[in-house]
Amino acid sequence: MTAVSPVGQRARNADLVRDLYEVLYREHRFEEAGRLFHAGHVDHDPLAGPAAGGPVGHFRSLTERFPDLSADIDHLVAGNDRVMLFATWTGRTPSGDELRLHTAELYRTRDGRIAEHWNVADRDVLAAHGVPGLEGDGEQPAAPGLHGPHSAAEQANAELVLGAYREVFSEHRLELADRYYHHDYRHHNMRTDAVPDGLDAFKAFFADNIAAFPDLVTTVDHIVAAEDRVMVLVTWTGTLTGAWSGGGPSDLPLRMRTCDQFRIEAGKVAEHWEVVDYLALRRAGLPTP
Repeated sequence: MTAVSPVGQRARNADLVRDLYEVLYREHRFEEAGRLFHAGHVDHDPLAGPAAGGPVGHFRSLTERFPDLSADIDHLVAGNDRVMLFATWTGRTPSGDELRLHTAELYRTRDGRIAEHWNVADRDVLAAHGVPGLEGDGEQPAAPGLHGPHSAAEQANAELVLGAYREVFSEHRLELADRYYHHDYRHHNMRTDAVPDGLDAFKAFFADNIAAFPDLVTTVDHIVAAEDRVMVLVTWTGTLTGAWSGGGPSDLPLRMRTCDQFRIEAGKVAEHWEVVDYLALRRAGLPTP
């Protein structure tokens, strides 16, 4: 059996990321960023690159637009040197317009500091508030596969999730969904309840997706596994040549990024949470929730 990374390492990395959110994203103590970020930090968020002054400069610019901007961590999974989480960002403009933004964040740690960052943001919300720099599809470099030692159970959970993306979503074999999902599994979208609970509803929903995007393919760009949880960053590509959700066909391409967290129970997915970049759906010609 593969040796498991000490629990303490995962706990320390989780505490580091929680400290980041408390110090920087809740209390706005910008002067402490040096102890949180590695000197060689690389940020793959297109909005937080060198031109924006990195993550601190990007957050400063957002606080100019939303002075009371704050973030709460909703779900966090720490696996060796990687920590992935969902966050809800709230704030108001000086005129009182309310922001509620859902994002997914992936951090790689090194020497007790944050060395690398990827994310998925619901850019549809940012576009509605006139935030600039949303051109392109938000593509970020991948780092596929588990990193560092994992237990046999964690490896099996990761393979389960990867198999579902390969066979059910990319190969469109919905008849195999029973192999991967519990019949009464629960679904949680951070923005909408469009997908009801249960395997039958899941199959019906994705049958409509596949009818709308017959060439739909998924690519798992990142995966983190810890205990009974698996989180992934995924890129969905296809062409809207059918009709779905009151829109299409548009013959426009889709390149959408999501983050999905799964709770595994008895070898199948029992629960699922997701953050979706809905701006990509809008650009493909579909209405957003």
